[in-house]
Amino acid sequence: MTVLQTTRTKASSGATRSGRLFVLELSGDRIHSMNPDGSGRKTIVTNCRFPDGIAVDAQAGHIYWTNMGVPNLDDGSIERADLDGRNRKVIVPQGVTHTPKQLHLDKENGKLYWGDREGMRVMRANLDGSQVETLVETGRGDEDRRDEARWCVGITIDPKLRKIYWTQKGATKGGQGRIFRANIEMPKGESPTNRSDVEVLFDRLPEPVTSSSIWRTAPSTGLTAAILRAATPSIACRSTARRSPRF
Repeated sequence: MTVLQTTRTKASSGATRSGRLFVLELSGDRIHSMNPDGSGRKTIVTNCRFPDGIAVDAQAGHIYWTNMGVPNLDDGSIERADLDGRNRKVIVPQGVTHTPKQLHLDKENGKLYWGDREGMRVMRANLDGSQVETLVETGRGDEDRRDEARWCVGITIDPKLRKIYWTQKGATKGGQGRIFRANIEMPKGESPTNRSDVEVLFDRLPEPVTSSSIWRTAPSTGLTAAILRAATPSIACRSTARRSPRF
């Protein structure tokens, strides 16, 4: 799965101008940056390990991305670099998360959230990769891992309602896909495996994968159009006053 992100910056006059579009190339293990119309494309990061999720912190000048790695090697990781690809750094090393997929940046609270597919977990960490936590665990061990309905993939949060949302996929076109919600904070005395606040919002879906805080479209250039054709359906989470987000 490839995710597109855009940034917007303020000109000195106060007028808003378009920023850059960041594109993950899964098959090429690269990250590209370009103008929103597809021009000015640059390859800013190479030699990733199946990059899948990306988040942009324009204010701090950073991009974050997940490397799925090879599932049976348990070698997934999360990295950070400057917007131009310099100062690349592994912040969540191999062995800490299994197969990290989609990534969500909670800038206000200084957290990164991600779905760990074959790890069967919803996880988060500080922006420097410290204090890695498991918030939800849907299974453990090789037998559970063979059940694709346990795989956590897409993720977003509602910081106002203090909720996390994530998807679990199931077999392709198997009608097992589900979207879940829980509180960001763990109920007192409970654990990621037995927390009582997990809700199923939607079930019997074909195969939900991506969850994002904002739905964005990309220009119809050759590269971005190919990426959009390869993407599976997305869900968008937006906070509304006194109501749960709608999908």
